[in-house]
Amino acid sequence: MKKAWSAVLSVSLAATVLAGCGSSGSGAASGSASSASTDSAGAASTTAAAASTTSGTASADDAGTLHIAWTADAQTLDVQTTSADYGIPMNVYDRLFEIKLNDDGSTQLVNSLVKDYTVSDDGLTYNFTLRDDVKFSDGTPLTANDVAFSLIRLLGLDTSVNTDFASCIKGADDYIAKEGYSYDDTLEGIQVTDDTHLTITLAYPFAGFLYELATPPCSIYSKAAVEAAGDDYGNDYKSAIGSGPYMLTDWTRDSSIELTQNPNYWGDTPSVKNVDIQIVPDASTISMMFQNGQLDILDCDILDSSVVESTYKTQYADKIVSANRLATTYFIMNENNEYLKDVNVRKAIQMAIDRQSILDTVYSGDGNLCDGIYPKGLIGYSEDNQGWLKYDPDGAKKLLEDAGYKDGDISFEIATDSSDSANTSLVVQMIQANLQAVGINTEIKSYDEASWLALRKSGEMASFVGTWTADFNDPDNFIYTFFGTDDKTKIRSINYKDEDVMKRIQDARAITDDDKRIAEYDALEKKVVEDDAAWVPLFGRTHLFVTGDRVKKYVPHWAGYGDFFINEVELAD
Repeated sequence: MKKAWSAVLSVSLAATVLAGCGSSGSGAASGSASSASTDSAGAASTTAAAASTTSGTASADDAGTLHIAWTADAQTLDVQTTSADYGIPMNVYDRLFEIKLNDDGSTQLVNSLVKDYTVSDDGLTYNFTLRDDVKFSDGTPLTANDVAFSLIRLLGLDTSVNTDFASCIKGADDYIAKEGYSYDDTLEGIQVTDDTHLTITLAYPFAGFLYELATPPCSIYSKAAVEAAGDDYGNDYKSAIGSGPYMLTDWTRDSSIELTQNPNYWGDTPSVKNVDIQIVPDASTISMMFQNGQLDILDCDILDSSVVESTYKTQYADKIVSANRLATTYFIMNENNEYLKDVNVRKAIQMAIDRQSILDTVYSGDGNLCDGIYPKGLIGYSEDNQGWLKYDPDGAKKLLEDAGYKDGDISFEIATDSSDSANTSLVVQMIQANLQAVGINTEIKSYDEASWLALRKSGEMASFVGTWTADFNDPDNFIYTFFGTDDKTKIRSINYKDEDVMKRIQDARAITDDDKRIAEYDALEKKVVEDDAAWVPLFGRTHLFVTGDRVKKYVPHWAGYGDFFINEVELAD
């Protein structure tokens, strides 16, 4: 045990000395791991030179321009084919609705492209009236045909990774299952009446449907622009024609991204006129650029927590903006594993992990323990399902002993993604030490990102640490995503076995009484996590940002993403 903890503390100390070189990310969104730059002895020596040549100091000469930096470039602009690269599409495209953050931390659904709508008494039929003053950035009008096209493409495109957000539409399941996709495909549940009216019919009532339509993957594309770009759509910035407040003016791969206000935008004119995004792989360089006045907003997620604690919480305390993450960090155990199929082993693992120590050590305590699936702040979060899970290594040992396991009998692999941040790697090492302390042996094995994803999707990954952030504010986005069907539990290597529970999760989507629906989601959370130990909840984290002197107001994303709506940034005069 002493050796294991010694290794953990050594890594933590090394991260402190490197002053934030170990962790980076591009502001990736839901369910995606931040990428990490490689620690190196020469990183610190090159920091000053890189910072001095990357960007000029922000000044009155570029009034109205927002300067930010990412550690990794976007891989695509096609938001239907990614669950990570949301930053640009969120600002270039519009959606039918948006979710907005209230001053008290709650959220509300607001109309965007939709002017008005009605819902039938049975909860199946939605009649939408669109705004009639919306144009794409190329000057062409946005019509109901573009809306229908976007949703059908989301379901039919072979490379779509976000079909869940429209899968409740009537005919969606059969359409997803068929082979081939055409730009002129139609769907039984989507009917266009004229340029500003369309009807969407669901296969079953689903209270979260409007919230799904507010997610980035449900962004509305120009059909003409997508057809013109063909297979290159998402790679050529010139084809990213949206109706949102900004438009792309340049994208130099792995170097920079530039946006400017969309002259045809139908909404209020934003404070930010232009956006300059620099791609700077080294997190310590970004930190120095911010301190030198070259950047206006710094995402503290890219920094080691020791740097945030020692530098930004002290020297920039009055410039910190915090956001509650609607996200849960968890440890997954594959029930097809020889040992993890035993519920007693899974319960012992829950008890063996010192979650508070991990949160304090790795993230300076910025967050809260979570005993379920739903994060604090999410609709459906229940205090009644909190407080039951205690750190109890002695109890874990006894549970294993009573189940017939001796010290060292149990061993399995914890798979990590080589692009994980240094903080995530430290979390895994501390979990390994916790498990070793109760007699469970684990091997941490690193895979490149593609191999890691393929192994997890195959259903054969023994265990891993992940974080899921809300796409929309509803418990369905968490429990259905992970436990809604056999296939969903397989592609995340959970392989949950209770088919009755999965059926209840599916049926809960159709409950129209809000109180009954939330009560059922609460009961399902307790069953999955506390009774079946199918999920090890770790914690929810607070997302910290630091703003520069040029920023008068900054409103983070309602779910605590690193990505944000640029038109909600107000620059000082």
